[in-house]
Amino acid sequence: MEKMKIKKAFEKGIIKTNWHAYWLAKEYDWFVLLGANPQKFRLRQHVSDEKSHYSSDTWDLEYNFPFGWKELLGMANRGNYDLKQHEKFSKKDLKIMDEKTGKKILPHVICEPSLGVERAFLVFMFDSYFYDEERKNIVLHLHPKIAPIKAAIFPIVKRPELEKIAVNVFDILKKEWNVVYDESGSIGRRYSRNDEIGTPFCITIDEESIKKNDVTIRERNTKKQIRVKISELKEILKELINNELEFVKAGKLIT
Repeated sequence: MEKMKIKKAFEKGIIKTNWHAYWLAKEYDWFVLLGANPQKFRLRQHVSDEKSHYSSDTWDLEYNFPFGWKELLGMANRGNYDLKQHEKFSKKDLKIMDEKTGKKILPHVICEPSLGVERAFLVFMFDSYFYDEERKNIVLHLHPKIAPIKAAIFPIVKRPELEKIAVNVFDILKKEWNVVYDESGSIGRRYSRNDEIGTPFCITIDEESIKKNDVTIRERNTKKQIRVKISELKEILKELINNELEFVKAGKLIT
């Protein structure tokens, strides 16, 4: 094993084609940009007796599970093997014209990815599952993009004025995302329930909401809270989910 950048591996001829290197990098990025730990991944090149008969170069993206390094996906350079076989048995010319050279070529399959949903699911669960000693409960640190519930809306206590605003906020947000409305139990218990299922943002309606037409947003991982106007809430939440806005800059930070 040797640690190096994918670009260097291509420049040294270890990865044989630029498109193969590109898609290997893209698959790695897909996991990392959705919150997976970059230190738990590696690329492993197949040795000669591992490769399929059609492959000129095959790589596995592997993840360090609690039970060891295991393949997440394989990426094979199939060359033009498949179309050659189709030409051979169909007796048809399957070549296309290369507009740059003016020559007919048989297209290659440079990178054939094979990724299982179950393995990807396990990666995100292993990397997000966390027991918080301070809170004394499980916190699922799912990236907002893949969290099944994007936000939970609470009236801080059961009062008609607060419930009316909370239901209105819920109705606004549910048109865009999967969100929940919860008025059962203490605010702390409601926070804990949503921490455990990975809800990234909790939105609370309180006395100030009646006076100022705003709400509190709590961020799951840091427990920091900001206040934002209800009129701006949908757009701010969209930017937070898409990681386009830093949480503490999204509104007035509550200290």
